Amino acid sequence: MQVRRIRLHNLAHPLNTLVVKLPLCGTKSELPRDLGLLPKVWGPHDASAGIMAYVNYIKTFTLGISTIHTPSFLTSLDWINFSPDMWSTVRRLLMLGLIASTLPAASGDVTNKSTKLRTVITTDMEQDDLASLIRYLLYTNELDTQGIIYTSSVYHWAGNGNGTSLRWTGTRTIEDNVLKAYAEVYPNLRRHDPSYPTPKELLSTVKIGNIDFEGEMDHDTDGSDLIQALLLDDDPRTLYLQAWGGTNTIARALKSIEERYSDSRKRARTKETISRKAVIMASGFQDTTYVDYIAPHWPQIRVEEISAGYDTWGFNCNKGQGNVRGLPDDHLYFTGDWIKPNIEMGPYGKLYRAWLDGQSMPGDPLDIFGNATTAASGWCKPLGSYDFLSEGDNVAFNPLLTTGIQDPTNPNLGGWGGRAKQNTSSPDLWVMVDSETDQNGTKTDGYTTNRWIAAVQNDFAARMQWTVTPQYRNGNHAPSVHILNGSTVKGRPGMTVTLAGAVHDPDDDKVNSSWWQYVEEGTYPGAVAVTEHGRNQASVVIPANAEPGQTISIILQGTDDGHFPLTRYDRVLIQVM
Repeated sequence: MQVRRIRLHNLAHPLNTLVVKLPLCGTKSELPRDLGLLPKVWGPHDASAGIMAYVNYIKTFTLGISTIHTPSFLTSLDWINFSPDMWSTVRRLLMLGLIASTLPAASGDVTNKSTKLRTVITTDMEQDDLASLIRYLLYTNELDTQGIIYTSSVYHWAGNGNGTSLRWTGTRTIEDNVLKAYAEVYPNLRRHDPSYPTPKELLSTVKIGNIDFEGEMDHDTDGSDLIQALLLDDDPRTLYLQAWGGTNTIARALKSIEERYSDSRKRARTKETISRKAVIMASGFQDTTYVDYIAPHWPQIRVEEISAGYDTWGFNCNKGQGNVRGLPDDHLYFTGDWIKPNIEMGPYGKLYRAWLDGQSMPGDPLDIFGNATTAASGWCKPLGSYDFLSEGDNVAFNPLLTTGIQDPTNPNLGGWGGRAKQNTSSPDLWVMVDSETDQNGTKTDGYTTNRWIAAVQNDFAARMQWTVTPQYRNGNHAPSVHILNGSTVKGRPGMTVTLAGAVHDPDDDKVNSSWWQYVEEGTYPGAVAVTEHGRNQASVVIPANAEPGQTISIILQGTDDGHFPLTRYDRVLIQVM
């Protein structure tokens, strides 16, 4: 097979130079048209080039991948001008990883910031906030982090300088410890994805918010000013405001906006705009500012109170049963035998917190979790050395992580952050669902977050390995999974719907795929049979008792066979006609 080097111009992508392997035989008439993947119009050189689609379940049509790790090819390029329809296909193939970019050398495309989810973290920086931050920063290649802000909570506040404080850990942990370690491993991280922000970029986002006392929102701070500016700027993206501590710094920003426009004719329009733009992801309500101020003054801001996820990610205490965190098949991922070698390692991972690891947060006398001598006297009884301790604030950002089925605009849909349900419409408050249907058809408490543990933990471990792995080829990277039918398919009761998927792995690992029904995501209340046919194909028979307007959610899941198996997904909703 000859490699034809092609420059794809006018592609809305930061990197224009792509390399594909193109068989020199074949014509347009051989290209499959029934999958919704290929356009009807091709460019002038397509027949001679014999461009074939990468469709995983058709043997005869295969596009090989050739990632070139040198820019030397840029000096001798063949030029092919594709039609507008072809550009749509190229972009989809690029998204799937089926066309490989020559630059940058490590991982292909660089994600434009304007396409990333936009978020701000507010944190009281206790022990479990630190552990969550260690995880979170490994995902900053996929998120546009525009603020990391110290705030107070009912558990931690700094006082007003008169010597009175409560378990306050200071305002230098992020800068002096976490980002210093991040800077040390940053060269390795960007080998695996050049979209990682520089240490300087992250440092510029760190601000001090309202920290004096629990719930204090009496005055503007650098942190509240930053949030205010982001809410009022021209960026049309949703701003996801993560509250790892109290919501008081967020509340102060909103109050400043309210006061600024109180006598303005723009008051109603500004309030409406901010209410659409802001989403608060609360790791519990750790002060009273939501109830006292945000809910009554900004009732149309969507707020997700997702502390129910603590059952998965909160403090893991010995209640006489030992370490029983997680589903039985996933218990390993919460043990010291797994965490010590895979997470709490290397110059960055060593900052992670686990049971009896010898570490503590300065200024917090109750953080004795790392001390083998005194831990037994604490409020949360110890488990074994390096067993999982707590990452409670994962609940605030897991819904934002890129998995293929993430959709933070619709909390009813599931994913690594679990599913939520609307508790009240005014104020617009959502809470996590209590239970979901497990693989045995049984309603199980906490399953909405526990069902993903193997995938979540392996992904974390793979990224932690990136921190100590300078060569891209020596790391594991997630596969791409795509349902070719699109996001929705329509059918009538009794009809058989045939589904097809495309799966690709950037490391050429074997990817094991499976199709399954996500019962609670659909409005059809019963189970449906999903029959797999191999080659990423499946069929679903719409039940005869399904009613028009109901939906059935089907997930395509792909897991590679890397040392830390990585999983991605896609979703299709079958709409009953």
